[in-house]
Amino acid sequence: MALPALLGMGAIIGFFSRVLEWLITRIAARFTNRLAGMLVWTTLYITLLVALGGTLAAIINGLSATLPSELAQGIGAIKPNNFEACMAAIYSSKIAMWVFQQKKQLIDWEQGRPVL
Repeated sequence: MALPALLGMGAIIGFFSRVLEWLITRIAARFTNRLAGMLVWTTLYITLLVALGGTLAAIINGLSATLPSELAQGIGAIKPNNFEACMAAIYSSKIAMWVFQQKKQLIDWEQGRPVL
C-alpha cells in the first residue's frame, strides 16, 4: 500500500515543480525583456548626448577661428587656455548626473510595476 502512495506523491511533486519552473521562467523572461529595453533606450539617450557634446565642442573650437582678429584677441585675453576642457568637464558632469537620475527613475518605475 505504501508503494502506490509514493508513486502518486512523485507525480504530484513533479507537477508542482514543472508549474514552479514555468512560473519562474515566465517572470525571468519578462524581467529580461524589460531590462533589455531599458538598456537600449538608455544607450540611445547617452549616445545622443555624447554626440551633442561633441558637436558643442566642435562649435566652441571653431568659434574663435571665424572671429575677426581683434575680437579673437579680446576673447583670448578673457578665455582660459583650457576652456574646451572645462566645458567638456561641465557638460560631462551634467550628462553623468542626468544618467544617474534616469537610472534611478527607471529602477523606481520597475519596482512599482507588477511582475506578471
